[in-house]
Amino acid sequence: MMVSLQQQMLRYLSPLSKHAKQVLDVHHILPTYRLRVHSTRNVQTLAAVLQNENKTRCHCQKHCQGLKVKEWRSNVRHYSEATRRERDAQDMDTYQYVGKRRTRQSRVYVWGYTYTGALGVKEFIFPKGKQKRPGRRYQSVPYTFHWDHKITSVACGYGFTLMASNTQQSTKVWGTGVNTDSQIGCHPKVKLNADGIQYIYTPYAVDVPLVRSRDTRVIQVACGRAHSLILTDKEGAFSLGNNSHGQCGRPVIENESYSKNPVVYKIKGIEGTVKQVVCGQDHSLFLTEEGTVYGCGWGADGQTGLGHYDSCSTPTLLAGDIQGEKITSITAFADCCLAVSEKGDLFGWGNSEYNQLAVVTDETQVYEPRHLPFTSVGKVVSAASGGSTCALVNDAGDVFVWGYGILGKGPKLAESKEPQCIPSILFGRTDSNKDISVTKVFCGLHHFAAITNKGDLYTWGVNGTGHLGNGSLQDQYFPLKVSVPAEVTDVACGVDHMVALAKTFI
Repeated sequence: MMVSLQQQMLRYLSPLSKHAKQVLDVHHILPTYRLRVHSTRNVQTLAAVLQNENKTRCHCQKHCQGLKVKEWRSNVRHYSEATRRERDAQDMDTYQYVGKRRTRQSRVYVWGYTYTGALGVKEFIFPKGKQKRPGRRYQSVPYTFHWDHKITSVACGYGFTLMASNTQQSTKVWGTGVNTDSQIGCHPKVKLNADGIQYIYTPYAVDVPLVRSRDTRVIQVACGRAHSLILTDKEGAFSLGNNSHGQCGRPVIENESYSKNPVVYKIKGIEGTVKQVVCGQDHSLFLTEEGTVYGCGWGADGQTGLGHYDSCSTPTLLAGDIQGEKITSITAFADCCLAVSEKGDLFGWGNSEYNQLAVVTDETQVYEPRHLPFTSVGKVVSAASGGSTCALVNDAGDVFVWGYGILGKGPKLAESKEPQCIPSILFGRTDSNKDISVTKVFCGLHHFAAITNKGDLYTWGVNGTGHLGNGSLQDQYFPLKVSVPAEVTDVACGVDHMVALAKTFI
């Protein structure tokens, strides 16, 4: 041990004379000054003393009589234990992992049922390695999806996923998963699973016929049962996939084959600029910047909101109770539709078999928008509708649910005509964290998701395929926080899978 300490000292004193180095004979210095040479700071302190112009001579009688003991003590021994520790800590190496100018990185996380290819991870279906082993059918926790492009919008359909980037590059949209009706584009390399369903297990580019590809950005994508919508900032909206009910906004062609169908149609007939697109199960909705709503597609439950139960292949302006109102957001996943106005009022139309719209009618189908007089919820800022459930968030950050299914207040509450408030403590709001609030809610077919202002994600509902992301396949009756190692900014819910967009913490 003595030799190693001596070698450590000599390393810092290589410029000194041979005589000066002799002073560092450890059996002289340590017993005399009781200095613990355990750190670089102490070694450098001794070096500084010896390099002093008038103090380079040895203090001991054995070599010379130049430097007195009390002079050494005045330079070295006056440090207290606390001071010595502080100086040692200051001398420790400092690592700065993140620079001041570093920007937070975007991340994409996927989880749920894998065998449709909707997660875009080939290894889940075809594991690597020479040994034959089964694939991973369920990914029950968030999995980092590695992609070379910055994804800014995602949408989950019935077994497929669309991802978009607002880049100026020519390729802006990618699709993965079930592709029986060309809902994610026409691709020659389509696989067949055991049930004969066509699917793509890794993302492929979707060819969008843009006139000015470099100048146009994709700002949103939406997915239905077997069709998709793509919204751009300068060239309007586009549709692709199944059009058997006119949900793509183009005329229905009898006996049209949708398998490997290359048609990507530019939506026409909408006055104003479209700012949001929504896909129901087999219908489409369009919201303009002026606050008006257009609909087309399957209308048997009144989900198009056009005042009749017929299908419509041309986007048509909705009237009803939203006429004269400025709508700020619309939502639909199946056949029940909700709209939020600038005033914070909620409107609904479409399917009401599960009491989604029972507050205004006993009918099971509502063919035009109706105002939902939920007086106890306050001002609505976000809403979502699933297969048989609905949810909303008010301006206080509280979550309300109604309909039929696992609503989030335990197994005893399975049905409600009126919105039921989920206790805010289940989303992390406590007396010590009063500033936490939910900012947005989402619905899959039979499950919910919510994002807080802190970027936390909570899910609850049916979970047979692990799409809640909580690490199990059991149904979840209360909101449970999902372990995502980033700040979640957006979520897309499918039937049996989910995709989240997030930002790294640093």
